[in-house]
Amino acid sequence: MFPLVASMNQTRLVGMLRAVVLAAFILGLSIVAPVVYGQAARKEALVKINLVWLKVSVVVPQELVATKEYSIPVTVRITEVEGGLKVFYLKGIRILLDNSLLEYVPDTPVLLKIGEAQTLEVKITPRFFAQQMAPGDVKDSNMRIDISYYSEVIKDGQLQVDSGYYSVFASIPVRVVAPRTYVYVQPSLTEVYEPYLVIFSVSLWVEGEGFIENARVEVSGVPVQCYLLTTGRVNAGEAKTVSTLANITGLGPFAKTRYNAEVKVTAVTPWGYVYTYSYPVTIEVRPLRKAQISAPALAVADAPTPVSITLTPPQEGGESITVAAYWNRQLVYSGVFSPTIYVALPEGEGELTVRVESSKYTPAMASAKIKTISAKPRVSAWVTGSTLQFQAAPLYPGSTIEVKVVDSAGNVVASSVYPADALPRRITEVEGATTVEVSGSHPLNLGPGAYTVVVTYNSKAGSATAPPVSYQAAPAGPAGLGQLLVQPLLLAAIIAIPAVAAVIILLRRRRT
Repeated sequence: MFPLVASMNQTRLVGMLRAVVLAAFILGLSIVAPVVYGQAARKEALVKINLVWLKVSVVVPQELVATKEYSIPVTVRITEVEGGLKVFYLKGIRILLDNSLLEYVPDTPVLLKIGEAQTLEVKITPRFFAQQMAPGDVKDSNMRIDISYYSEVIKDGQLQVDSGYYSVFASIPVRVVAPRTYVYVQPSLTEVYEPYLVIFSVSLWVEGEGFIENARVEVSGVPVQCYLLTTGRVNAGEAKTVSTLANITGLGPFAKTRYNAEVKVTAVTPWGYVYTYSYPVTIEVRPLRKAQISAPALAVADAPTPVSITLTPPQEGGESITVAAYWNRQLVYSGVFSPTIYVALPEGEGELTVRVESSKYTPAMASAKIKTISAKPRVSAWVTGSTLQFQAAPLYPGSTIEVKVVDSAGNVVASSVYPADALPRRITEVEGATTVEVSGSHPLNLGPGAYTVVVTYNSKAGSATAPPVSYQAAPAGPAGLGQLLVQPLLLAAIIAIPAVAAVIILLRRRRT
C-alpha cells in the first residue's frame, strides 16, 4: 500500500513541475513579445537625447475604426544622465500616419526629473487617421511618434542646450477600417392650397454600420421660410425627415409664376466622407383664385339645395373647371363647374365646403353653415284650356309624377309618368326651407265627356296626391257645323276675287 501512495505522489509532483516549467516558458515569451492589451500593442524604446537617456513607452491600437476616437498614452522617464542635468522639458508629441500629421502641445511644458515618469495622452480622431477613405475601405499603415523636447545639461563645466523633435518610434503597424455606412435620401414636393403652400420634404435614413455626424438640406432658387435644415447624428437603422415650405399666398406680389429650385443634401461621416445629392426642380406657380358660395341657411334634407358659386377671376374661355362639395368632410357632390349647383344634403346641421379645381388657377375653397330639415312632398294641378298644369316640391332625386285621366264611368282612359329630375326647376320654399320645385304640363286630347284628372307625386319621402281636377270635353255642335260651311265659302271668295278683277280690267281696255 505504501509504495502505491509514494508512486502517486511522485506522479503529482512531476505534473506540478511540468506546469511550472510551462508557465515560466510562457512568461518568458510574454517578456520578449510586446504586451498586448486587447487590440492595443505596447511599445517601449530607450533613446539618448543630449546626454540624457530616456525610456519611452506607448500603447497603440492595432486597429483603428473610423467611427471611434482613440487616446494614445506616451510615457517618458529619465533613466540616466551623462553629466549634470539642469532642466529637461517635454514640449509635445507629434504623430504621423501616412500623409496626416497631428501635433499635441500641452498647456505648459512638462518638466522631467531623473527617475520620474510623465505621461501625455494624445487623442486621435477618424478625421486624422481615415482621411480620403470611402465606406468599406481597409488600409494597412505605419504610425510614427516623435517627441518635442528642450534640455540643458552641464558636462565638463560647459552648458549644453538642445531642443527639437526626436523620432522615438519610426514605424508602428496599424490597420484602419472605414465602416460600411450607406446613406439613402428621398425628396418630395407637395402643393397645398388655401393658403397656397409649396412644401419641400427630405427623408434620410442610414443603413449598414456606424453613423453619420450630420446631414444638411439646402433649398435654393425659391423663397422658402428656412433654406438650411440639419438632422444631427443619425445611426445605422435610423431615419429622419426634415421639411420647409414656401408660402406663395403670403408672398403676395413677391410671388413669381415659375421657380427653378434645387434641393441639395450632404451627409458627413465621422471620418469626413461626404455623401452629396442634388435635385433640381422647376415649379410652376398657378395664379391665385378665390371662390365664394351663397347657400340658404335652412334647406330641405335629401333634396337638391341650390348653391351659387362666384369665382374671382371668373372662368376663362377654354378653362376646364370641376367642383366637389363636402358635407362635414364627406363627399356629397362632384361634377363640372356651373354658377349654380344643386346638392342633396342629409338632415342635420353642418358645414358645406365647395372645392373648385381648375386647369389654369389654384384650387379654391369656400364654406357655409347650413341646417337641413325633413319636409313632406306636395303637389298641385289645374287645367288651362285643354292642357293640365302641375307643380311638385321638394324635388327628391329619382321621384316621378303620375297623371291619370278617369272618365265618368270610373275607367282610366289615359295615364302618363314624368321623371321629376327631367322637368323644369325653380327655387321655392317649403315650410320655410329653401328647396327646388318642378313643374310640367300634360295635353288633354280627349273625346267629348266629363273627366277627372288625378296627379300623384311619388318620392322616397312619401307620396302626395293633388286634389282631383274636373275636365269637361265639349262635343262638336251647330257652331261647329257653321264653321264647316263657312270654310268653303271663304275659299270660293278667295278664288273669285282675282277673276272679277281680271274682267273689270278687260272691259276698261275695250272702252278705250
